[in-house]
Amino acid sequence: MKKININNNLFLLLCGQLISQIGDKFYSLALAYWVLQTTHSPSLMGIVLFFSMAPAIMTGFFSGGIIDFFNRKTLMVNTDIIRGLVVSAVAVSYYAGALNILIIIAAQVILSICSAFFDPTVQAIIPQIVEKDELSKANAKSQFIGGIALVAGPLLGGICAVWLGYGFIFSFNALSFFIAALLATLLVIKPLTRAEHLKKRIRENIFDGYKYIFKNRSIILIVSVIAILHFFVGSVQVIMPVFAVTLKGNGAQNLGYIESFYGTGVILTGFLLSLTSINNKEKEFMYGGICFIGLVYALFGILSNLGIRDVFPYFLIFFSMSSAVVVISTCYRAILQKNVEYAMAGRVFGIIGSVGNFTYPVAMLIFGVLLDWFKYGQLLMFCGIITITLGLVLFMLNRQSTGVSV
Repeated sequence: MKKININNNLFLLLCGQLISQIGDKFYSLALAYWVLQTTHSPSLMGIVLFFSMAPAIMTGFFSGGIIDFFNRKTLMVNTDIIRGLVVSAVAVSYYAGALNILIIIAAQVILSICSAFFDPTVQAIIPQIVEKDELSKANAKSQFIGGIALVAGPLLGGICAVWLGYGFIFSFNALSFFIAALLATLLVIKPLTRAEHLKKRIRENIFDGYKYIFKNRSIILIVSVIAILHFFVGSVQVIMPVFAVTLKGNGAQNLGYIESFYGTGVILTGFLLSLTSINNKEKEFMYGGICFIGLVYALFGILSNLGIRDVFPYFLIFFSMSSAVVVISTCYRAILQKNVEYAMAGRVFGIIGSVGNFTYPVAMLIFGVLLDWFKYGQLLMFCGIITITLGLVLFMLNRQSTGVSV
């Protein structure tokens, strides 16, 4: 009976995730087109993107202390409701003809802050609704859902933008948050006791989170993995548009193919991992995945330097790249969920999420500058060599850590 309840809870969580993430993709696509169409200013689009990420990065460094202080289920429900209300305000402003860039930026700031609370809360809740040996599969299913949203969201969002208009997309996104909040209320999660909640103040909770991470060598290794992963994924995000233009055919169409290849890898790998047990092998898969993605980067650089300009030979490259990312993400989440104390989970995931989110735009900035000086093929080969080396180093550090522990 307990197993059925846990499966039902995971089903509710994943359904809410699918609905809200597709709504997010709809909203992001419509927002980008609306800003460019209304302002004709790429710089304003950049400002909107900045306020979509920066508040979450800054808030994430201390949001975990709040997550671990309050009831997580209630926090997740309320966060979805707030996001639904914010996007509803955007939709009402659009229909009233009052929508402007200031309203958009204000909405993006609130939505970004909410994500800094919502995302770590979800990761902290998963260990409470699935058995420990099922965590890898549960995280793989979450990745699978994210892959579906990644592929279907922009496609359906583009169709809806053309045929139904921006107002419909804004309204749909708001409704998706309210539905996700409703599903979250149905979750059955064992709450922390009142004594555990009130044991320390929020400020002390935040400081304890950092102490907990810095005293745990295995968690520091995981933070390193996440920083590396996000940094080099961010580098590819900058290189992809430049690469797509150099291929035969239309650059925008090529970029669409590339993103489809990438999304296909996320979906299939997430699905396969959800059916395959890698319990107690997560570290081997994670460090192996880092070395593998380094090999893929190097191969990508070699092919581009050889002058191959047809898009479809690169299917395997982007499919493999996204597959490695899914494996690494699934593994590090499961490792943390197994080993981090439940009372500390919100703080750990909040801090780690901000580290990853911080290195992502930093990589975009650095590689955007480097592309003015080097060919992207050279940068890709360099990234591949560095990633393989770091993967091997982390693997050896993990072996030493395990040996000392034994």
